[in-house]
Amino acid sequence: MSLLHTGKDLRRLNQVAGILLKYGFTDVLRRVGLATPVEQAGRLMRHGGESRFLRMGTAERLRHALEEMGPTYVKLGQLLATRVDLFPPDWIAEFEQLQDRATALPFAALRPGLEATLGEPLNRLFSYVDETPVGVASIGQVHAAITLTGQRVVLKIRKPGIAAMIESDLRLLDQLAKLASDNSVELRRYRPVELVREFRRSLMRELDFTIEARNASRIRKNLRGFKWLIVPRVIWQYSSDSLQVQERIEGIPARALGQLDAAGLDRALIARRGATLAWKMALEDGFFHADPHPGNFLILPGNRIAMLDFGMVGKLSDGRREQIVRLVRAIITREPEQGAAVLSAWSDGQPVNFEQLVADVEDVISRYYGLPLAELDISALIGDITALVRNHGLVLPSDIALLLKTLITLEGFGRLLNPGFDLIEEARPLMQRLVRHRYSPRRLARNLGLRALDVVDRAYAPPDPPGAVRPGADSGLDPRHLERLVARLERGQYRQIQALLVISGILSGTILLAARVPPAPWGISALGVLVLLGAGVWSTWLLWVSRRHLREWE
Repeated sequence: MSLLHTGKDLRRLNQVAGILLKYGFTDVLRRVGLATPVEQAGRLMRHGGESRFLRMGTAERLRHALEEMGPTYVKLGQLLATRVDLFPPDWIAEFEQLQDRATALPFAALRPGLEATLGEPLNRLFSYVDETPVGVASIGQVHAAITLTGQRVVLKIRKPGIAAMIESDLRLLDQLAKLASDNSVELRRYRPVELVREFRRSLMRELDFTIEARNASRIRKNLRGFKWLIVPRVIWQYSSDSLQVQERIEGIPARALGQLDAAGLDRALIARRGATLAWKMALEDGFFHADPHPGNFLILPGNRIAMLDFGMVGKLSDGRREQIVRLVRAIITREPEQGAAVLSAWSDGQPVNFEQLVADVEDVISRYYGLPLAELDISALIGDITALVRNHGLVLPSDIALLLKTLITLEGFGRLLNPGFDLIEEARPLMQRLVRHRYSPRRLARNLGLRALDVVDRAYAPPDPPGAVRPGADSGLDPRHLERLVARLERGQYRQIQALLVISGILSGTILLAARVPPAPWGISALGVLVLLGAGVWSTWLLWVSRRHLREWE
């Protein structure tokens, strides 16, 4: 094990193993193959865990263990709380309780690094710096200050030595993930190597405060059309990778319901505005605040909202947002094949029993089909979808998992402010625009043009050598979908024939009327009128059938 090459990593391994033993995870250490190296590190494997912890559930014991291991592992647990596709609700609930129990460092310990970052003594840049922090976390702490020009700001300062400590923990986690994947089939299901890789990327970005500052600036720009929203401005002239300086916002914490009521603020309106922001960021911008809990929002007079803390954001590509629209449409229009196709596309190449997946998607849809939006429980719907994903052994892409967790958090926040809050209803106007855009004639013509160019490119491409496989080449026909595709084509051809008959009826009725074919009371051909009425009823029915998938959004 390369992590044992340094005495520091060896001591850390010994400490982590001791905590796992304390909370009764001896079997986990054995299954991942850590028994021998831990014994070599001086920790005997006789320990079976303290009895008071063994009376707890497994998820609760793991939460306590992660808290005791320190800030890196607390943040790992917070990441796991977003993986609703991997863990059942009771585990997610435990992970959500993980708190950064960080103690504040004295300001004297921060001052040397702070002044080195700024390049000048503090008194040359700030007329006042409050040495008592207004917020403390594992990576940094926040202090209020006033610039020489009188601007009220906050300083988010990275703690000295935290980067080296996190890097050491990440080395250990890399090795533990590889051991878990190699030695335990049960733990391999949770894809530990991929999870740690995702965690490393997330945590290293969190260590760089300029990334969070850029996130804030980007979201501020995307949401500039909402006059009732405030995103603090970043003071770039003072900010760096270890220091973020931004304007200070004064307001009522969103969780302080009594203060909101005393100030005469409209909690229902605030909840609706928060949902509008979330849907706009996720589905239109593809760049969203991924931690929308009440602590990250302040409420100002006039029901204005201040959004804070952009360390955790999610990104959705255009293609991913298209898939979300397709999945929502599949649920609303009861198309289990479409829903299953989206989920199987998220399976990352894992084998899928597609027929069973279609049946299970149909079962989920049947619970919500025809239900008024006001009665739709988004948490229950997401719970059913993620349970279906877990049952099929699938793992959602990390961006989708983060979005689902964000929606669950947002709905809880909204119902805290207003018990009648309806997250789906707030998405309705935006979804209408997205669906209209997706099926607009202009976009259809553009996509058909691109497909035609693809066909031409393939026609002019030189033939492949015998036995060669072109990267990304695909016949385009998936056996799982072939039968359904043929059936849909047949239905489409049948409707085309009907449309031609309707047109023929309209032309025939028009000719009969123009020729005044008898019987023709008052000079109007009765037969022509009947033919036109029949064609009109038939055409109305065809239009209804053709647009039934979009009827919910019109």
